[in-house]
Amino acid sequence: NAMYTVQRLSGRIQDFLSDFVRGKNVLDVGCVQHFATFEATDTWLHKYLVRSANSVVGLDLLEPEAAKLRERGYDIRSGDACSVSLGQTFDGVVAGEIIEHLDSPAAFVSNMARHLNDEGRLVITTPYAFFVLHFLESIFSSGERRWNPEHVSWYCPFTLENLLRRNSLEIESCYYFTRSRKLRRLLSIFHIPCYGFLASSILIIARKSASFPNAPEMQAEMST
Repeated sequence: NAMYTVQRLSGRIQDFLSDFVRGKNVLDVGCVQHFATFEATDTWLHKYLVRSANSVVGLDLLEPEAAKLRERGYDIRSGDACSVSLGQTFDGVVAGEIIEHLDSPAAFVSNMARHLNDEGRLVITTPYAFFVLHFLESIFSSGERRWNPEHVSWYCPFTLENLLRRNSLEIESCYYFTRSRKLRRLLSIFHIPCYGFLASSILIIARKSASFPNAPEMQAEMST
């Protein structure tokens, strides 16, 4: 049985994560979200984190887009999240909508854990495999037309818990939420919680388990 709390978010994920990182030193992984022009939208997560956290380092593979954002004052490094070493640890690592893109999710989780301090938390958001609309779309529409062509996996709390455990992390809490404004409004009108089958996405907060290597050893390894 799961030993973590399961909750449901009724508001925007940007607002929840802004509260979560408040006053912390944070690493935001996959922060570009494809194009630097997304900075102008009201959904670009990185700017919400920057406004709320004590400090934020961004990380993304897309160096040309990261360079554009650095020119606008953001501290964004380029590198592969599965292997990069930034030489520092953080109070929180936010990995929004990235794990479903990765060929090596275990390497990613392990490396992000190495960038957490002893009290740090890893936050993962990803599409929820058992969202009812995903099921209906799989029946009535072509996956080639409907699914994101960059996604290589689906996740649920069970599979994420197994992945995290294998990499010395444990889930602290799990949240179901939807990114659809229309669905959030509808649920609010009828006072319906965002039950799992209505959730387009899940958010996992994980911490290091007791078996994780201690911080001094990690720091020494990361500095070599």
